[in-house]
Amino acid sequence: MRIVVTALVMTLLGGCATANETFGNGQLCGLHPYCGAATDIEVIKATTAENAGALRVLAPLAIIDLPFSIIADTLILPYTIFHMKPAEE
Repeated sequence: MRIVVTALVMTLLGGCATANETFGNGQLCGLHPYCGAATDIEVIKATTAENAGALRVLAPLAIIDLPFSIIADTLILPYTIFHMKPAEE
């Protein structure tokens, strides 16, 4: 039972924009507050373009992930602020 729960949590976190953007290697928007929610919004906006094609499949997933990303981004906000790169002058 514990293995099933662990596998389920890993699968759900694999689709979480916050986890992918904050702790993943391929960061699309860098490390800044609410990066996961911003990524979801960008995916939703991109799917409305006329030339979106197969990208439209991701829209429902991004819409489902958006409220969870907002919550997760809020929970890890102190971590994100601490690890932000200072603005270059």
